[in-house]
Amino acid sequence: MSALRKFTLAVVFGSAALSAQAEQGDMGFSDSQTERAVSTLKTGLDGCMEAPPQFRVDCFQQAYVGTVRVIANASAYWEAEVAMTRISRALYGFIRANTDKSLGKERYHFRVRAVTEAAMPEAQAIYAQSVDQAVAIMRGGSTAEVKYFAPLAEVVEASRDQLR
Repeated sequence: MSALRKFTLAVVFGSAALSAQAEQGDMGFSDSQTERAVSTLKTGLDGCMEAPPQFRVDCFQQAYVGTVRVIANASAYWEAEVAMTRISRALYGFIRANTDKSLGKERYHFRVRAVTEAAMPEAQAIYAQSVDQAVAIMRGGSTAEVKYFAPLAEVVEASRDQLR
């Protein structure tokens, strides 16, 4: 098979693969995808700041879940998705173990549960550690990942101490 024929087949099949990826909703790196994720996370976290700290833990967890949904179909954002999912899961497990059932659910940007007052220092420590790990992941990838994840990492890092 000639080199030209091989190249033509590669282009045709490569285009078909890209088309299939696009049909499935898969997107690569883009400024608009990054802006959507940043906007979703920032809006969620900012809305959570209206809540008392005990409710903020669950609110933050839900803000991360919403952001993960925004980038879930963009395979290029997989590392950022994993990093933010880890934060969400750490908070979710903590909330389940430390829910203050006497306070019920309240609405602060999301419908959220409170954790006990006594558990708040541990919540802050878990969140700070999770944030540090996520930021390290988002800032430690390839050149393209660092470029597109930097705005997300900035928002995540800025929220590090906001459970107090």
